[in-house]
Order: sequence, then C-alpha cells, then structure tokens
Amino acid sequence: MFDDDEDEPAFKKYQVQAEAVADLFRRSPHNLIEEIEKLRFTYVVDDDEDAEEINEELTARPETYFQMALVSYLDGVDAPSESLLKLWREETRRKDSPFPLWRRYFRTENAQLKRLALLGLDRYPTTHDLLENLYVLYSFLPNPKELLLRHTLACDLEDDPERFRELAQEFDVGAASFGYDALHALRKRYAVDDLKKKVIDGLLLDREKTKEIVAF
Repeated sequence: MFDDDEDEPAFKKYQVQAEAVADLFRRSPHNLIEEIEKLRFTYVVDDDEDAEEINEELTARPETYFQMALVSYLDGVDAPSESLLKLWREETRRKDSPFPLWRRYFRTENAQLKRLALLGLDRYPTTHDLLENLYVLYSFLPNPKELLLRHTLACDLEDDPERFRELAQEFDVGAASFGYDALHALRKRYAVDDLKKKVIDGLLLDREKTKEIVAF
C-alpha cells in the first residue's frame, strides 16, 4: 500500500497512529471510543463481534498478584520466560480465570502474547492449549502461515496415534476458518507413513459422513 518513496511519510504517520491506538487498548480508558476518534480512527464493531464482550474486555482488570504479573509482561517489553509461560498456562486454564482480560490481548494481537505462545511451542510443540492459544491469536491476524507451520510440526512430532488424531482433527477445524484444507495437506505429507495416513483417511471419511448428514 505504501510502496512509493512519497508515501513513506504517510506510512510513518499511520504507524504512529496505530501504536497510539494499541496503547489505548492497553490502558483501557473509560472513554476509549472518544480517544480513538481523536486519533482520526473510527471505532467499528463487526457484525460477528459481540459489543458486550468488547465492553467486558475494556473494563477487565487483574485481580491477583499472578494476574498482575502477567498483565505487566503483556503490557511491557520483557522477554518471555519459562516461569511466565507456566504462570500463563496455569492462570488461563483456571475455571475462575478472568477470560475477558486475556481475550483483550488476543483481540489486540498482542506481540508479547505471541512471543510467549511461540516460546512454549518451541519447547513443547505438541501442547494442545498452546496451539489453541495460537489459533485464537491468529483468528485476529491476516496471515496464518506461522500457525499452519506450528501445527504441522506438532503433527510431525506426535507419534501416539490417539494424540495424533486429536491434533489432526483440531488442525482441520481451526485451519478451515482460513480456507486451508489441513487433512488433505496432511494426507499428502504422510503418503509414505502408513500409520498416520490411516488416521488421516479415517478423519477424511468422518468428515465426508458429516457433510452427507448435514446435506440430508
């Protein structure tokens, strides 16, 4: 969009405005929409977005020491660590976890959250909850390449047939939202791996049966 040299000042201006909007989301002022419009942006809620959910995200605050530690990391520039990763996984899997608070960081495509999830997948590439985190994060991003690569790697490394089946099924469901046929891609990838190919064939058959039922 900003390929020509003459467009560089416009691009830099846009970057400054976009960073200012991201900072507003992090601070969540009570008059957020008014502040966004002062930056010459229009705040729009898509048809498939729940305005009530967004309001919950904007008003959510950390309530415990551990939640404050995570928010401090997500709003800052510190490098991710194993201790933060462990804390994130524990806090976000708690039944009483403040999900609107964490959802805000997914919706705003938080770079620190992405770094933390990728650190986890570097160390534990077949972990379901971290892959799910990446799916949610990338649902707000235009390019799912990193997500597809990570889930493909998870399938490559998983040797247990049942866990492989679960990963492949999750991959298929999640990637469908990007228009990517994960099962056919995996079928081709494991053409000489009889065990994994058999699992994929079974999932493809199940998917076709589901389509037939829906069509009927």
